[in-house]
Amino acid sequence: MKRYVMHTLAAACLAAAVGPVFANASSSATFGNLVITLTDLNTGDGVAPTLSFSANGHAYVLGETLGWGDTADDNLYAYTAPQQQGVLSGQTHTDWSSASSSVTAANTVAGFTALSASGAAASGLDGYGAYRSYATGADPFFNTFTLSANTKVTFSTIASAQVATSMGYNLDADQDEYAYAHMLLAVSGSVAGQEQFDGQERELFATFNVRDDGTTEGVRDSWSGLLSASFSNTSGVNAFGEMQAFVSTEGYSAVWDGVTPVPEPETYAMLLAGLALVGGVARRRKTAGDQA
Repeated sequence: MKRYVMHTLAAACLAAAVGPVFANASSSATFGNLVITLTDLNTGDGVAPTLSFSANGHAYVLGETLGWGDTADDNLYAYTAPQQQGVLSGQTHTDWSSASSSVTAANTVAGFTALSASGAAASGLDGYGAYRSYATGADPFFNTFTLSANTKVTFSTIASAQVATSMGYNLDADQDEYAYAHMLLAVSGSVAGQEQFDGQERELFATFNVRDDGTTEGVRDSWSGLLSASFSNTSGVNAFGEMQAFVSTEGYSAVWDGVTPVPEPETYAMLLAGLALVGGVARRRKTAGDQA
């Protein structure tokens, strides 16, 4: 399996901005190595646990970036590839935003072994941006599978997500910053006419907090842990099910309010580390220009 290292687009985006960057919104979501486990529910029936699948779709990545400054920019990518060993990835940026996503594809019921999506939107006196990104191992969102009699299948992965805004809200411009990350792992099917569904998802939001003095500030949140979903065939014949998984992000910034302090270097470090996602690429960036 080829190892994939996500390009850190935030540094290029911030450096390319038409003016000094004073605030930003960012989000990231990733699925680590996906594990598929079969459990024999009746060791005395003489049936070995098996799982076969039909690839209904392709690995799929999508991303879009928008920027508003001296000019308005809108860049989009959407790529598909057969479910096979390798990496499908996409990335795009404007002067004020960046987005990237990837699928480490696999010829399995899930269609992938790892997923990632990330984005960032910068803020300045003369511009701001927006982004969205998405990755799934099977478009349109699920693969079907056949599970042997008296067998349980469990899909599990270590997942992580983070969201952050730095300015939060510009009162004069009536604009807020926003960052969002979404992850879903689910499985469903029918056994002897009875429908089953099992799934877990995590959503993170970041907008702004209002201080006691009425001013606003950005917020950040993060989560990491195990996501899993199971399907049990307790009958004596084969059963059929569907598996779904994706990660996605979106967000936007606002014109800098001229008051909120420039983010500290560790804020940029968090942003870039989140965008690295797979491969551990993390860079630190010093604040551009003079402190406001």
